[in-house]
Amino acid sequence: MRGSTLKKILSEQGISISELARRLNVPSQTLYSMVKRDNQKVDFDLMMHICAELDVPVERMCDTPLPNMPDLREWQLIGKYRRLADHSKKLVDIIIDHELESIDMREDTEQSEDTRIIPLYSTPAAAGYASPALGDDYEDYAVSSGSAADFAVRIDGDSMEPYIDDGSIVLCKRGEIIHDGDVGLFFVDGDMKCKQYCQDYAGNVYLFSANRNRADADVEIKASSGLTLMCFGKVLLDKSIPLPEMR
Repeated sequence: MRGSTLKKILSEQGISISELARRLNVPSQTLYSMVKRDNQKVDFDLMMHICAELDVPVERMCDTPLPNMPDLREWQLIGKYRRLADHSKKLVDIIIDHELESIDMREDTEQSEDTRIIPLYSTPAAAGYASPALGDDYEDYAVSSGSAADFAVRIDGDSMEPYIDDGSIVLCKRGEIIHDGDVGLFFVDGDMKCKQYCQDYAGNVYLFSANRNRADADVEIKASSGLTLMCFGKVLLDKSIPLPEMR
């Protein structure tokens, strides 16, 4: 405790050391010894009574004020708690734990009203399951309650950069109509790919890599091939991606 601070507060409030001692019912010499030096160890209860009588926060009496320090009422509660017998402390603990559980439940309820849970697949290939129950390669993922997404996928690879980074999570919706320029998850030759869709006038389908340095990963499906392209979901993006120039 800083004696110089106590002396300053007494001067500000026009209270003498002997008057404060009388109010606290302690010997005047006890307070005189306190104001003579800083960093003196003081009985906890006595310091609480001094702060309460002078109506000052406890941290003002400390050498180095700390953030988020308890206020005066909280310090007083700590002092009272220390005086309780062990069985009484257990009762207080039970009440506190019960109240904190109620607070946590209210916060969880408020959060659940703003969000909902969808499956997050660890790879695009895992999203090929018709239902998450068919595989364990997913985890719960919270999205805004207003989101149109049915599921999310963690992208592996850089073929869609800089629009979709390697390792990033994209939100997807099943059953959406895919238009030219849209990005989707497509099942091609036994593999799931995240690509940009385009179809030309002859019915040929192109799945482009947004990263043109990875044009080698583009997929072309000619109309005459007889192959059926399956889209497992449209990737929901904040902005459109320009289609590359077709040669």
